[in-house]
Amino acid sequence: MTRTAQRVFEHQRIWRVTPEALSDACLLLFATISRDHPKVDHLIGIANGGVAPARVLAGRLGVKPRTVQARHNADDGLYRQATGRVTVDFDAFRRTLGRRKLDGTILVVDDICGSGATLRKLRNVLTPVLAPDARVITATLCLNTGAETCPDYSVWTVSDWVSFPWEKRPDQPTTDMPIPDRVTSHA
Repeated sequence: MTRTAQRVFEHQRIWRVTPEALSDACLLLFATISRDHPKVDHLIGIANGGVAPARVLAGRLGVKPRTVQARHNADDGLYRQATGRVTVDFDAFRRTLGRRKLDGTILVVDDICGSGATLRKLRNVLTPVLAPDARVITATLCLNTGAETCPDYSVWTVSDWVSFPWEKRPDQPTTDMPIPDRVTSHA
């Protein structure tokens, strides 16, 4: 089995992405991605965490969001390290395509890049359904400092656990994520 990058958890705080910070982050991602890629042809949200930001971005980009189910954590407990085993349910996604291939620019969105394994796995899984001219770009709200693979774009870099608006709020105190003012390009 290949070694999986270890997420960094300094245990200083649990970050909480507020709905306002999420909205601002998505707006910044939209502006930066639109600047670098004038046309996004397809948008895929990695479920569960990438679905909400994918919907916001799809609405702004004028494309239909698609979803691919992927799971990397054994459970939703705090401070869980990556397992190294990413499961992807690609059958439903593939059925919606039929015989078509994805062409142009494909944006893949997730809430966090913890180790990078989910983004790597999804790139591999997508390969058979990509047209020769396809270009896959990735964006996440957060990037953990322990990640070995970075998304093309991220908003916050973190070294602790992050709680998102669509998740059950932790029983421990949280610190609101600062309102973002920029997107980092890792491409």
